[in-house]
Amino acid sequence: MDAPDELVIVPHTHWDREWYEPHDVFRLRLVHMVDRLIGTLEQNPGYRFTLDGQAAAIDDYLEIRPEQRGRVVAAIERGQLAVGPFLILLDEFLCDGETIVRNLELGLRSSRRLGPEMRVGYLPDMFGHAAQMPQLLRGFGLRDAALWRGVPGRIDRHAFAWTAPDGSTVRTEYLLDGYGNALDLFALPGQLGALVADYGRSVASWYGSDPILGMLGTDHSAPPADLMPLVEAANAADGGIGLTVDTIEGYVRTVAPEWAAGDDEALADLPVVAGELRSHTRGNLLPGVFSIRTNLKQAMTDAERRLSTAERLDAAFGADDHRAFFDTAWYRLVESTAHDSVTGCGVDATAVEVEGRLATAGHVARGVILRTMERLAASVAPDRHVVANPTGFARRAHVEIRLHDPERLELGDGVQLLEALPEVLGDEQLATAELPKLLNRIHGRELFGQLINAWRFTDDGLRFEVAEAPVGDFDLAAFTEELEHRIASDASGERLWRVEIIADPRRTAVVGVDVGGIGVASLDPATARATDDPVTVSARSLSNRGLTATIDERGAVRIEAADGTVLADALRLVDEGDRGDSYNYGPVDPATAVTDPTSVEVTVLESGPIRGRILVRRRYAVPVALDPVDRDRRAAASVDLTVDTVLELREGEPMLRVRMDFVNPAADHRLRVLVPTGVGALPGSSAAGQYAVTERGRVGEGGSVGEFPLPTYPVARFVHAGRASLIVTKHSEYEIVDDPQSGVDAIALTLVRAVGMMSVNVHPLRDEPAGAEFAVPGAQYLGTAVATEFAILPSASGWAESGAARWAELVRVEPEVARGTRGGPAVVGGVAGAGGAAEAAELPTAPVVEVAGDVVLESLRTTTDAAGRAVVEARFVNYRAEAQVLRAAASGLWDRTDLAGDVVERDVDLATTVIGASRIETFRQRVADTPPDHG
Repeated sequence: MDAPDELVIVPHTHWDREWYEPHDVFRLRLVHMVDRLIGTLEQNPGYRFTLDGQAAAIDDYLEIRPEQRGRVVAAIERGQLAVGPFLILLDEFLCDGETIVRNLELGLRSSRRLGPEMRVGYLPDMFGHAAQMPQLLRGFGLRDAALWRGVPGRIDRHAFAWTAPDGSTVRTEYLLDGYGNALDLFALPGQLGALVADYGRSVASWYGSDPILGMLGTDHSAPPADLMPLVEAANAADGGIGLTVDTIEGYVRTVAPEWAAGDDEALADLPVVAGELRSHTRGNLLPGVFSIRTNLKQAMTDAERRLSTAERLDAAFGADDHRAFFDTAWYRLVESTAHDSVTGCGVDATAVEVEGRLATAGHVARGVILRTMERLAASVAPDRHVVANPTGFARRAHVEIRLHDPERLELGDGVQLLEALPEVLGDEQLATAELPKLLNRIHGRELFGQLINAWRFTDDGLRFEVAEAPVGDFDLAAFTEELEHRIASDASGERLWRVEIIADPRRTAVVGVDVGGIGVASLDPATARATDDPVTVSARSLSNRGLTATIDERGAVRIEAADGTVLADALRLVDEGDRGDSYNYGPVDPATAVTDPTSVEVTVLESGPIRGRILVRRRYAVPVALDPVDRDRRAAASVDLTVDTVLELREGEPMLRVRMDFVNPAADHRLRVLVPTGVGALPGSSAAGQYAVTERGRVGEGGSVGEFPLPTYPVARFVHAGRASLIVTKHSEYEIVDDPQSGVDAIALTLVRAVGMMSVNVHPLRDEPAGAEFAVPGAQYLGTAVATEFAILPSASGWAESGAARWAELVRVEPEVARGTRGGPAVVGGVAGAGGAAEAAELPTAPVVEVAGDVVLESLRTTTDAAGRAVVEARFVNYRAEAQVLRAAASGLWDRTDLAGDVVERDVDLATTVIGASRIETFRQRVADTPPDHG
């Protein structure tokens, strides 16, 4: 058998940007490490160093050491320092597919500011790998990957061909002993040659005649400055395995030169692995990170969704250049996807910082959305509203608006009145000397967020009549003159005046309106029409033509679909003890699980016909924590857990929307909700996320050592099993479980998992610690409000036939609505008269980009082409395993591009072009040959 005669040492660091310390603590260490590294590289021309595949590390360094930029650039140009291609080493399952695209975009851009980037998708420590990663890498021209965790046990070679669901393939270097396998070779002084020989014999079957890969580095490690002399001495003293030093890119180019040269047949002899990598055989996947700090997962989803909405509306209806704002927001979001950031498996301070960055990204998105909606609203009269649909699908949009004096209005049957709003906005006693402060409160004609339509002095005071919409004119000068006259008439300044601010009678209302894909509609409450599928509500049920939901005395729900599908005993809760940590769930005595409520209250909130809502309030007595002496048991003392579940059914929708709210009162537990599948003994599930639908079994692959492979999985869009699709609105964890009470299998969705340790040394399902034993009291979520929204789509057919991908997009991306302001002050963020008015937009008469089939429009944005010009880009994903015609309507000429923006096909007809099975396809609208736009 051939044996390797060379070992390639790859010096590197795995730099967790934040983890058991927050970002800036680790950055201080990073800066000092890179300071030393630059000197080491300059003193040793043969030294090579791989900076962890993430450009954020060098961004962080140069922000503190901008004067060192020249030395960094020189090291990159000499081939000694490898940076990029990612911005951050992400968790691939806790962000959306579009976020992975932006990660590579930002990482390549940041790297190229300094020099050529590393052309390997280096993924050393992610907790498993998403199915579409090969297609995403190939979309940016990257043909290689290198990774550790998740590789199935059947792989017995150091490289394999990894294929995405569409067939895209990357050569993947398997870090079979982890990303620090060469550390032990340097552990004993003077023994390098012998240790290399021993290691070579132990891995010879993996490498054959190929050079062995020796990864020299670990978490936050400093580069060994004396590496080159040690290597030279070992090579001079030993005639066995020779040692060389290179980057990870240099290694893969050496062992696969034909593949590197572009020969697509060069992988024919390698084993093939298709789809996601989630085997526990040789590396822990730590799946408990999907369910810890669930509010952090919600913050990630919210930021992604808001940024996507802002980009779509801005590209379709905006008039300003917001590209720099979006770059900033996406940077903040992407840096939060790191595998020790959004995962929540760091200390509390890290989680707080991550949530703050995600909030910042969301604020940028909100600003753009308000600006765009302000522009649209300026073209609509105040008695109407403008509704914008950010999805590519035509939809029945259900929006909430405020109506003034609705009793006197003629309303269409598509308007459902809700609660009345307060009419008294201010009622106070002011002395005459205090009256001048009223002028400080009035801005133009705005007062307390409303517009002044009338005012009058009475015998005992002053009364303002205000509303959102202007009626007539308001003369501020006349009011000021009268106010000064009243003040002058009271020389003592002590007279008391009753000052009232009274709003018109107002009620919120929910209104249904039809809107095209990436389209807008002018909503007139007087002409709003209902559909022929109204919602009816009784004391314990909601129904429309497609679905009936009935609540039993325990608070569980029976869901019946028009096709005969029945999901019985839905939405029951199961509360279990958890003796684990932020990385892995740790089961305790199952007899201590709590499943039955102590009380149930049912209240009708809305009675249809546009939208029906029922509140189910359930109280449970749950153990306060684990037993402090025996952590295999739960404490005898209990606390009250109140869970409010709002069931919602809308006209024309075949699914039940659900919102669950509670304030967590207990420690050391996991709370899950069960959604029955209507079928027993299922082989597995289909879960959508990261631009693919992945088929998963009921049993995970484990090994003889490591962690027990619990079949808990991530889901980002929907999970389908049996006759149910569960559509989620945040990155979540689920499991298919046998449910003896309903007699069928159920989807168990985790609502919260509360623990107090980052990692525990002794874990019932894991052989070794995942980190240090740091206390993380914030992860217990004591007193923390948790809200979870999802929808249940019952269907006797599969997820594709029931349109789950389409419905998931419509549930996740809600329409935007704003009151018209034509002829009056702008209303920004619900505040009348706030901000400078944007130029009015002419409402388009046709949808901007509308998809008639099931292919999902995932991104629409204004980006920059190679010539520096602003160009509109649309990205679509076919989640199905068979090709589909795109069936998209959009104006202009379009070219198909790769993910990097390079044109691969010109003059594409979006209506007739075919999107291959599980394909991600990007198109850019042709722009006129104009000078570059540097705005």
